[in-house]
Amino acid sequence: MVSGGQAVPSLPTGYKFSPFHHDLIVHYLKRKILDEPLPADVIPTTDVYASNPYKLPLDDFKEGVENEWFFFSTRSKDDDIILMEDGYYEIDPEGTGPITWNNIIVGYVKTLNFYLGDPPNGTETDWMVEELRVNPEFVPINKDDRSIQEKIANLVVCKISQVQPDSD
Repeated sequence: MVSGGQAVPSLPTGYKFSPFHHDLIVHYLKRKILDEPLPADVIPTTDVYASNPYKLPLDDFKEGVENEWFFFSTRSKDDDIILMEDGYYEIDPEGTGPITWNNIIVGYVKTLNFYLGDPPNGTETDWMVEELRVNPEFVPINKDDRSIQEKIANLVVCKISQVQPDSD
């Protein structure tokens, strides 16, 4: 694929995409916001919150480890519960906090668990979203650049996971 007019490589044969949170912010999300070339063109773009997690175009992400998918998306609402067609996402407060790199807060993570049914009595599923957004202070921009400010406010990278139950 092409980013910023240059061909961007995908991962070499045998490699799997399984980055740390700070790598997603520093090397992917920040660069995407600034329209800079990405290290590898492996993260597709989709609206993660447009449908239930198992209905997302998971086949569009081909470079990862089993049961993990990454997408650029628009940011979720700031509500504690996000209603979907036959379920809802609920924020997990224990999975929310800053992301640091070299002693700098580069972003923030918010974890949402997916439940089937109606809140507050839904049934928890094995689907989870970790939504990562950039710290606005980490992106050097011209304060008059509304386009970049809008991307900072709305663009996120999401890690979708299907957690397998422990087999004892």
